[in-house]
Amino acid sequence: MTRILLVDGNPDDRQWVHDRLKAAGHEVVCASDATTAVERIEKRSFDMVVTEWMLRDMSGLELAHYVRKHPNGRLTRVVMLSGRQEASAVAQALDSGVDDYLTKPVREEELLARINSALRRPAAPSRENVLEVGPLRLDKLGHKVTVGVREVGLAPVEFRLMAYFMENPGRVLARRHLLEQVWRRRGGIGERTVDVHVRRLRAALEPHACENLLQTVRGFGYRFG
Repeated sequence: MTRILLVDGNPDDRQWVHDRLKAAGHEVVCASDATTAVERIEKRSFDMVVTEWMLRDMSGLELAHYVRKHPNGRLTRVVMLSGRQEASAVAQALDSGVDDYLTKPVREEELLARINSALRRPAAPSRENVLEVGPLRLDKLGHKVTVGVREVGLAPVEFRLMAYFMENPGRVLARRHLLEQVWRRRGGIGERTVDVHVRRLRAALEPHACENLLQTVRGFGYRFG
């Protein structure tokens, strides 16, 4: 049975999600704040943490960072289920390594489908805030990529794509895999979307003589490094 830690300060929302996850066959442990969640994580590991962003004692994003660094959270998936709906919040959470982001209100069917999808994927590894490959340096907290003192101008999607490439240097990544990991989508958009953003990423790297770091693996996908 899958163990899920549900963290939400709203008792109605917490009960609604708890009941749906339990009915779907998951073992669900609840916490109304991050302090209680931390106490739970100190005692045992969970397959997944589902957390609201807006907690009274710590942000859900800070809790996600704590989970990633704790020995008990090494293989834990983290899903944000939050009332924050602005695109910048979603991008910030995904860039920080959260496995998925759902906005409230959420339909039961989507909740269960996305939870199950995240559980099927390998847990995201703990990620450093600064990545370096060749002359490129990516700062997740500062949300910028630099070559020396020059900044590479990237749109949010290209930044997330660059971060994932730099987290997996030398690895051949299929387009479908990139859609799942960067766009968090298993359907609804085509694989050519990846090609479009890779072209934009190469165009942004070209003035810095770094475009050759991003290689096409014909018939499969891309390799970085």
